[in-house]
Amino acid sequence: MSRRTIIVSEEKKEYEEKMNSLMDQYARVMFVTIENVRSQQIHNIRRELRGKGVLVMGKKTLQRKIVENRANRADASENDKAFHEKTSKMELLRYNTGLLFTNEDAATICDMLEKHRIQAPARVGAIAPVDVIVPAGNTGLEPTMTSFFQALNIATKITKGTVDILNEKQVVTTGDKVDSSTATLLSKLKIFPFFYRMEVKSMWDRGVVFDASDLSVTETVVEQLLINGIQNIAALSLGAGIPTEASLPIAVTDAFKKLVAASIATKYDFDDFGAGQSIKDAREGKLAAAAPAAAAAAAPAAGKPAPKAAVESSDDDDDMGGLF
Repeated sequence: MSRRTIIVSEEKKEYEEKMNSLMDQYARVMFVTIENVRSQQIHNIRRELRGKGVLVMGKKTLQRKIVENRANRADASENDKAFHEKTSKMELLRYNTGLLFTNEDAATICDMLEKHRIQAPARVGAIAPVDVIVPAGNTGLEPTMTSFFQALNIATKITKGTVDILNEKQVVTTGDKVDSSTATLLSKLKIFPFFYRMEVKSMWDRGVVFDASDLSVTETVVEQLLINGIQNIAALSLGAGIPTEASLPIAVTDAFKKLVAASIATKYDFDDFGAGQSIKDAREGKLAAAAPAAAAAAAPAAGKPAPKAAVESSDDDDDMGGLF
């Protein structure tokens, strides 16, 4: 008995050393769930994580104790203390949760986990992650199955010796447990509606905890949001006539365009406006390009007589009924 106790203690000590080493090495910790995830999926994920991160599973009681001991050390950093506080307050180290240590971007890891998503049938007692709808159409099943569909309130008809579903039918709602009848129906129809993968619940990143919705925001999304915000500010500033840092370049450019247009129209020259080109050059270039087009429009087509002017009818003639 004493030898068994010593072995367990050594295992816990090795586990603690591993956890501390990973927390020193990696800046990010992803809290992932592995519900309905097969062992082969986990093996494949571990294999692809090599060089990018480490997935650690284990008892949550032991993990909480390791995090607490690390925060209570004399040389504990502020990051260690904050990690202990956040994980305790938000109960991140609970249930069947794994710890994925990494220095990679969250998007990179999430894309990798998505690659290892598998399709699975609806098993009895499983919690549906999505709504399941049986589509209308031919099922290929024999007419003897008609009573089975009727028991599930699915309208059918017999067409050429097989069962046709008249209207699509939602048989499972997100969050519901799959019963035996529904599981059997989906199995007979060869519908595998569920997809399972390792899901990221939240992520610790240097003092901040991000939830799953935050992780979907990439740098590209943030950049586009900033651009849209700057454009809205510039438009509002221009409309209100209030100069701001966002609208000033646009206002100056518009004002300069008006000056150039007025100069070309009035033949009034002012200093060069850039790229070694003057207002005079711009005017002459514009007039030179416009001259051939104007001449072509004014001249009649070669070989065709000019159209005769239409003879206007006299009102007097109209009044006399066309007698003269």
